[in-house]
Amino acid sequence: MSTMNPTVKSRIAAAARLGMLGLSLLGFISCSSSVDLAIRNDRSATISLSLDIPPAVEAKLRSLSSLEPGQALVDPAAIRRGAETRGLRTLSSTSPTPASYRGSFSLPDIQALSTSPGIAGTSLIAYAKGPGWASVRLRITRGNASALLSIFPGADEELLEALQPPALYDNPVTKAEYRSMLLALLGKSSAEALDGARFSLSLALPGPILESEGVTIRAGNASLAWFSLPVLDALTLEQAIELYARWQE
Repeated sequence: MSTMNPTVKSRIAAAARLGMLGLSLLGFISCSSSVDLAIRNDRSATISLSLDIPPAVEAKLRSLSSLEPGQALVDPAAIRRGAETRGLRTLSSTSPTPASYRGSFSLPDIQALSTSPGIAGTSLIAYAKGPGWASVRLRITRGNASALLSIFPGADEELLEALQPPALYDNPVTKAEYRSMLLALLGKSSAEALDGARFSLSLALPGPILESEGVTIRAGNASLAWFSLPVLDALTLEQAIELYARWQE
């Protein structure tokens, strides 16, 4: 992908209104993103999203699109509609700047989500409960990452096809190869901005963590944990992401 063909350019232009950030929960398309997940004893949860596009990437996207100056790259209304279609309640959904998005959503039952159509059978998320404890496991691989999009349906398929992230497509390239593809598509400054971009997850649980895998427990608060990795690692998923926490109830 050494040059941008007209088809790719038109796809990006058509998709830009929904945004480079779209609706992907782990920021597969965003350049810097974080997710805060708070689970309560009744299995309800709150999911908060924070997504940002670095200036270099924003400028490149705008040069490839038909967006008006100052027009938001992310459509908060589209995200809200997609989340509510999935059964989530929107607490907030806004674009503080044309290149950012902030949203918060209430989930009535995380266990029901894990067994819902599109998620069940993927091993993407699993909730378990026993005497005095409960647990949640998140496993993301190239084989099941596309199921993330069913949590927030409505991400623009044309934009995903233009970017072809290996995590979501049968595109068996390495992280280095995919970075070279993005370099050709977005330009050097945008690719360098991606190098420094990270995805992070914070997890707030209703009791102290008894056992965990893949997350770091916050010092001084055993009910809080976090996880972080480069966005390019999330885009390629050369290695599966597996996070697990079991807490006391």
